[in-house]
Amino acid sequence: MQRAALRLGVAPHTVRRWTAAGLLPCTRTPGGHRRFNQDDVDALALQLGGTSQTAARRARERELDTLLETSLALVSRLEVTELLREIAARLTRLMDCTFCGISALDERTQTVTMLADYDDTGRRLPDMAPYRLDRYPLTRRVLEEQVTAVVNVGDPAADPDEARELRREGDRSLLMVPLVYAGRSIGLLELIDRARERRYSRRELRICTAVAGQAAVALRNAESFTAARQAARDVDDLRARLETAGTGLDALAEATGLDELLLAAAGLACAVLGAASCVAAAGGRTAGALGTAGPAAAEGGARPTPDGRDGARLLGATAGSGDGELRLTVAVTGHALAGEQPLLGLLAAAAAGHLQRQQRARR
Repeated sequence: MQRAALRLGVAPHTVRRWTAAGLLPCTRTPGGHRRFNQDDVDALALQLGGTSQTAARRARERELDTLLETSLALVSRLEVTELLREIAARLTRLMDCTFCGISALDERTQTVTMLADYDDTGRRLPDMAPYRLDRYPLTRRVLEEQVTAVVNVGDPAADPDEARELRREGDRSLLMVPLVYAGRSIGLLELIDRARERRYSRRELRICTAVAGQAAVALRNAESFTAARQAARDVDDLRARLETAGTGLDALAEATGLDELLLAAAGLACAVLGAASCVAAAGGRTAGALGTAGPAAAEGGARPTPDGRDGARLLGATAGSGDGELRLTVAVTGHALAGEQPLLGLLAAAAAGHLQRQQRARR
């Protein structure tokens, strides 16, 4: 590294940037040290004209090209997972670091949640648990003041909380950069070097901040795309459920007696909402149905557990039925559909209407 830097007339950290950007080929020893082919170094020196001024100018041109390539790569990714991988790959290569973590900030709870953490080979690491900002004052400062911060384990003035985390993981250096969108911090980029402590130049920090700004915009775009696509799926899903409801209302009209009506209502709710189970109750009677196994009468049957075990969400709807009320309680799993609660209310009202007609017929 030192001999290559001397031959090219630049600092070692510039050589690292050039190798990260692909300007100067190199190989790595098992210990992570760079090894250069003398012919490659001589060819680059000749290309740069042998002067540090020319080298610096060419380096700046290459860095601008890299920023442009990065910007184009990020804006072309609309899937959040692909985008996070691209951000990490670009930054670990550009900044020559070992890991890149991308986190999201919840301003309301002042909590940071890891979105993805990748190493320099592109392998995604297990996500760490969310943490509160009051535990890490330096992280809070980075996000609130929108500044970068570097922590090295050998620096006696380093933030003790961050330095302790680095030592615990066996890392040497941490660079934190805020993700800023529309003037607000929405998350955090963390670049970790396991091999050495770092002294980033102003140019390196400017490059990293520029990429972080591009990443913030790309993340918001990807999230908006995902939300719009999910909304379109929800509309199609709701349309299909309404068709199922229209067909199933005939079963309610044909039901004779309270037990048969409750059973039909529970089965219809399962079919329409894609519920795991449903309990229908009225007049002191209950009946239950299972979403995948079909309806099963359950006199006095057990209701779904209120704590939502097995990932289930509990929804309930009540409608008046003349002498009392009819209530439907369903356990729904998976993605929450925006219209599922009104749809359940519609089913409850339809079942209550049929029950009221039964009651009038008996009088």
